[in-house]
Amino acid sequence: MQQDIRKGTTVYTTDGQVLGTVERVEGTGFYVNGRSIPHTAVGRTAKDGLYLNNTFDYNAFGTAGTSTGRTEIPGIEAPGPLDRDRNDRADILEGTERGVAASGRTIDTEGEVRVPVVEEQLKVGKREAELGEVQVRKTVTEEEQTIPVTLRREEVHVEEIDVAERPLRADETAFQEGTIRVPVRGEEAIVQKEAVVTGEVVVNREATTDTRQVSDTVRREHVEVDENYRQARTGFEQHFAQGSARTGRTFAQAEPNYRAGYEAARDARFQGRSFDEIEPDMRREWETSSAGRSGDGWEHLREEIRHGYDTGRSNTATIYGTGDEAPVRVS
Repeated sequence: MQQDIRKGTTVYTTDGQVLGTVERVEGTGFYVNGRSIPHTAVGRTAKDGLYLNNTFDYNAFGTAGTSTGRTEIPGIEAPGPLDRDRNDRADILEGTERGVAASGRTIDTEGEVRVPVVEEQLKVGKREAELGEVQVRKTVTEEEQTIPVTLRREEVHVEEIDVAERPLRADETAFQEGTIRVPVRGEEAIVQKEAVVTGEVVVNREATTDTRQVSDTVRREHVEVDENYRQARTGFEQHFAQGSARTGRTFAQAEPNYRAGYEAARDARFQGRSFDEIEPDMRREWETSSAGRSGDGWEHLREEIRHGYDTGRSNTATIYGTGDEAPVRVS
């Protein structure tokens, strides 16, 4: 540990605050701000400095703890964004002896590193909802109906007949004017309206089921191991030099084709499929891309993309998911 401690090295407290810089190293300790700190108080070393452990007595160093549990060092301000960044790099994963920096940070420790690989998944539920309605409307119309009916009536026939002459009887009058009324009786049609039920409209509602495809866009994280491509890049250069090169082209111009094929081999859509099987899909994507519209035709670049794909299949980062984390193993 002593050989890692040098003059000018930044010293941090357990929670990542800057304690000061190493002024000199002597015997079993070193000096910061004129005070001696033993080597046994160093918890770990990193590229950005030394981190003390919980055995270091800050009261003996001339400081006092605060009610928040954080140690305030005289003359040192509260941690700013840079200090919090150092704290992030000092996080230790539970159950392991090695730490891994937050995403995008530098990893300073050795041993197995676990990188969480996250993806979104669709969860489809059901709920009662009004999907629409069926309207049954009744309207009133008018129409003319004709119904035959037989009516009975009396008819009056007036007939004058000649009779033998005879004297006028006493109950008979003569020479008086007047009108004789003869009632004529018969039947007449009486029209009445009656509402009657002539039919029914039956509305029956029943539950049915159907299967529908629910689609949405989900995100998925992919682990890119650049070290693999750097190792494969030498082989791509050799392949280009041996036969793929055309007059006037450089490897820098051909490299995007090799890399496109190499990265396609790590696409989840193409896992376990040969280049001949996925070529139609890749060609459609290539021809609709800016490179495909402005560069060489697919036939000229096919062998470079194919070589990149075949190389990528044999040198792929395999992700083993375990709970919320997944260790990265490079084969």
